[in-house]
Amino acid sequence: MKTEFYSYARSLYNRRYQAQEISFHTWYGSMSMLESFRHFCQTVRHQHALSLRELDEELIEQYKLYCIRKGNKTSTVNRKLVPLIFTLKAAGKEGLVSAKTLSHLERSYYPARPRRYGQEAERLAPDDQEEIHHLNDGQLMALLRYYKETPKEGVRNALDLFFFSFHACGLRISDIITLEWKHVCRELSRLSKVSFKSKSPITIPLSDQALDIIGRWHARRPSARFVFGLLAEDFDLTDDAALARAIDNKNRALRGVLGRIGRQLDFPFPLTMHVARHTFAVKALNSAQVNVHLISRLLGHSSVLVTEKVYARFLLPTLSHEVREKLSFPELEIAHF
Repeated sequence: MKTEFYSYARSLYNRRYQAQEISFHTWYGSMSMLESFRHFCQTVRHQHALSLRELDEELIEQYKLYCIRKGNKTSTVNRKLVPLIFTLKAAGKEGLVSAKTLSHLERSYYPARPRRYGQEAERLAPDDQEEIHHLNDGQLMALLRYYKETPKEGVRNALDLFFFSFHACGLRISDIITLEWKHVCRELSRLSKVSFKSKSPITIPLSDQALDIIGRWHARRPSARFVFGLLAEDFDLTDDAALARAIDNKNRALRGVLGRIGRQLDFPFPLTMHVARHTFAVKALNSAQVNVHLISRLLGHSSVLVTEKVYARFLLPTLSHEVREKLSFPELEIAHF
């Protein structure tokens, strides 16, 4: 009897998550990658059902080529392969996939930095994996002009979320979607909640611009539970699977709107909510006014080492300024003679 691939993979990852072998983020990311692969099979190959034994070298190579043509880097494609290969390894242990097939498929990863892929790749933090796209000052001002001039309410709403993320210290879209009014203290100009990603408490100071945005939303929806109305009022935030689906769906919709705006403004990369987070981080790091340790805390990174690693190439202007201003030691100037 043939075993259906997607059902087997979903069941495998659900069991691993319930057994606390993997984090919620790993579970969610793996499910999203499996869904992307399913979408490819359905839309490109017109194959709506797939057995474990049908996932072969030819199919993997077609998927890799499809991902590259969509603009993914080889490192991104390798990450997309992780849940596919991991599922087949688990199936191989049960005798559902031949050892010969597995030996071929395990060589499917692109050769760049191969040590990062395999089982341990699932545990890598997303911020350590992605290319950093951020808006420069000119692009940010162009987006702000567009925001002020557009007559379309849906577009303004999407840009409200983008600029709120930027002004709220790069708040992640998952935390914006789940932001309730009980998390916001406008009198103290801050929000406090449990981070969706890290499951740890975060406190974010709110600038005047961030307060202005949520103030307008409060005026429109004074009795609402969620600040931006992206979830139903009675949504159960303890239902991890439903919440993951809701966040993914909302983010997809936002990517569509923001992507069209970015293309109209001729940005060199797709405009997404995460671009707002990166834009805040890069501007903050290069302001030379705020300590990197504080910025790391505001971004919700597990340590300052993560911040420095992710944004290392953007730190040079700050370091140059700090050296000139604080480490030049003018009292030790060498006299010319």
